[in-house]
Amino acid sequence: MAPRRTYSPSRIHATFNLFGALGAVSPGHAELIRRAYPRVLARALARTRSLPEAEDAVQEAVVRALSSWPERGAPNSAEAWLLTVAVNVHRDRKRKQARERVRPDALEALAEMSPWVRIAVGEPDALRGWKDEFLRLLFACCHPSLEAGESAALCLSTVVGLSVKEVAAAFLSEPRAMEQRLTRARRRLRERGDPDGDTPERSRDRLEAVLRVIHLLFNEGYWSADDDSPIRSNLCRLALGLSHSLVEAFPGEPEALGLLALLSLHDARRGARLGEAGLPVPLPEQDRTRWDGAAIEAATKLLERAAAMSRPGTFQLEAAISAAHCRAPAAEDTDWHEIASLYGMLEDLRPTPAVRVNRAFAVARASGPARGLALLEERETIDAGVYPYVHLVRGALLAELGRIDEARTSLEEARRVARNRAERAQVEKRIARLTEDRERNTKP
Repeated sequence: MAPRRTYSPSRIHATFNLFGALGAVSPGHAELIRRAYPRVLARALARTRSLPEAEDAVQEAVVRALSSWPERGAPNSAEAWLLTVAVNVHRDRKRKQARERVRPDALEALAEMSPWVRIAVGEPDALRGWKDEFLRLLFACCHPSLEAGESAALCLSTVVGLSVKEVAAAFLSEPRAMEQRLTRARRRLRERGDPDGDTPERSRDRLEAVLRVIHLLFNEGYWSADDDSPIRSNLCRLALGLSHSLVEAFPGEPEALGLLALLSLHDARRGARLGEAGLPVPLPEQDRTRWDGAAIEAATKLLERAAAMSRPGTFQLEAAISAAHCRAPAAEDTDWHEIASLYGMLEDLRPTPAVRVNRAFAVARASGPARGLALLEERETIDAGVYPYVHLVRGALLAELGRIDEARTSLEEARRVARNRAERAQVEKRIARLTEDRERNTKP
């Protein structure tokens, strides 16, 4: 039996780093390949019907591109070039394997078959069930043998092409630990994979995991760990496109509609989230004339469609919270009592530290900072490693209560765990404002 290949989730990024260090490829060429990679992988999967084989072929095409393009120049279509090379590489390898295999053994064939996607191993007509190749890849990665977090991490790495560092940041994990987690997930898929995800009809048990993945992808785009690009519009657009495709594939699923409504409402406010200096603008201070009113109206109709199905879920509740913010013509018109009530319902369904922190902030706005702080500390200490924004909210509420020293301690910790440079600068402004207020109050 031929030895199995091993697939490292960071192989493609290691290739970029290697050639970049040697000065053999321009940043422009590397960026062309990064942009084309997910689409090429999706189309290669449709041809090879095996994700490890598709990855192997596409990565070989990338290596050839990085060797060829610096001398000959990039082609007019990087995607077409990479796909053509990848398909040729895969075909040549299959031909070589066929020549080398004298008498195929049934057990050997089963052992070598890629069980970690196998979504198109059955009849070719199964491919027609998926209109979106990326969406098909997501369902392939969300195999029932994986935990929800493993599926999400694998999707973000394999399908979207995020680096291990970026995936680790999305999960508040160390890059080394995340790489090991991805490797274990791939191994488990190899051992237990099955073809149950080859059509939308046979993939409903994976729907919840795919919803979470798309939400995570949008969140990474909406507020990234990248210092230079805290908002990555391309990831937001990809998540929205996948969410649209999901609604087309599952039109009767209210949570799919709820997710699309949620992402659309957030995206409608994206243009107002950064100020002139590139610093984040808090929601109450945003210029609401820059919000996309048509997108908000369309998203609200999606939410109404979902609610009419009388099957409430977490994404529908989150969308309802976002819609409540978007309805307010000015920050002071926000119905915080409604938002606090919605967060209470959301916490019943999803009792996570993130929901508790956001609920506490909403309660503080509706009923005063003391009530919000009491709710925040009602649980035993919320693990900031799980949700670091607890420091920011606690600091803000303590400052409103006049407990300046405690507020400063919390904000200093919020600065330490900030996701990117822009967020760190915003927290530093809050700390500076605390200092100014203290000095102003201590003057005779």
